[in-house]
Amino acid sequence: MRSILTILIAFFLVTACSKDQRINRKIDGDWKATVFMGSNLDPDEEIKFTFNKDSRGEGTGTMVYSDWNTKDVYGVEYFIKNDYLTMIVDQDAVVFTINDITRKKITLTDSYGDATILEKD
Repeated sequence: MRSILTILIAFFLVTACSKDQRINRKIDGDWKATVFMGSNLDPDEEIKFTFNKDSRGEGTGTMVYSDWNTKDVYGVEYFIKNDYLTMIVDQDAVVFTINDITRKKITLTDSYGDATILEKD
């Protein structure tokens, strides 16, 4: 009985890790927000993310917010674990549920239920 339990636990850990790694491979690159935290962006606003994958569902990158004549650039650290994306931007952490991810589009929901949609740039 113990050997079956050990095999099941090992299988769960391997599949969970590999799913996080698959998501990490898909998120790698440049993305543009079309909806951010429940709001459509104004025509003069732009939010872009660059994700650079490391290993085991972790990475670094940048978030660039542009509006009229301003352009703010923030460093990003991110972690992917069990269908959650945690982003640390300028020392503030935001946890998103990964609802759907393809090579061209990512659909996220924050803890308030607000959607964020990123499209490949």
